[in-house]
Amino acid sequence: MKIRVLVRKFHKWLALIVGIQVLLWTASGLFMSFVPIEKIRSEHLAKKPKTLLIEPSKPYLSIGEILKKSNAKSPVEINLTGLSQKYVYEVKHKDETELFDAITGEKLSPIDKELAAEIAMSHFSGESKVKRAYLIEKPVIEFRGKLPVWRIDFNNEEGTSFYISPENGKLLGRRSSLWRIYDFMWMLHIMDYEERENFNHWWLVLAAFLAVSMSFSGLWLIAYSFRKRDFNFLKGGH
Repeated sequence: MKIRVLVRKFHKWLALIVGIQVLLWTASGLFMSFVPIEKIRSEHLAKKPKTLLIEPSKPYLSIGEILKKSNAKSPVEINLTGLSQKYVYEVKHKDETELFDAITGEKLSPIDKELAAEIAMSHFSGESKVKRAYLIEKPVIEFRGKLPVWRIDFNNEEGTSFYISPENGKLLGRRSSLWRIYDFMWMLHIMDYEERENFNHWWLVLAAFLAVSMSFSGLWLIAYSFRKRDFNFLKGGH
């Protein structure tokens, strides 16, 4: 009898301590499993930009002329490619990537707001237009990549934002109102309230251990709460 009282008190206090977190785990897990991950990633609003074919007849500058304009002392790789209806040379070296207009030689990187918006539109399959574009230079919770980065917001109901690298014009991320809710739920689920990435920390391990202990103590109490007569219906008794 004494053991049962102690276990009941133990279970009650554990439920008080970790009950809210267990509820958050369940609610956040339900949300994350219910909403398709493709929708979270805004894949229905993404498209592959049209490929700009390299035409040999174009008056491209030579690689030597581009290298004279570059800051690269020892470039690792040089590519002639297309970027939002422009022919560009992409000069990659150890610390950065430079972009040059392949015909005029104008240095395009870091790309400006207008070009960033054009690139974002080339990746966007919706009918909405760009609402605003601005450069993010300080860390923000919804983008954890390399800074600075262009944030391009679209004028749609989903609250869609694309993140474009000012260095090379690459699409670095897609965000939406649904993604932001998902990210908040993920934070609650893994109990990482700062970076929202680490699920190998002691707070989570401790909470999980206490939750398991609460479950075992609850099962123990359930086992001792039944009497033989509770199972009479299985024998056809009354």
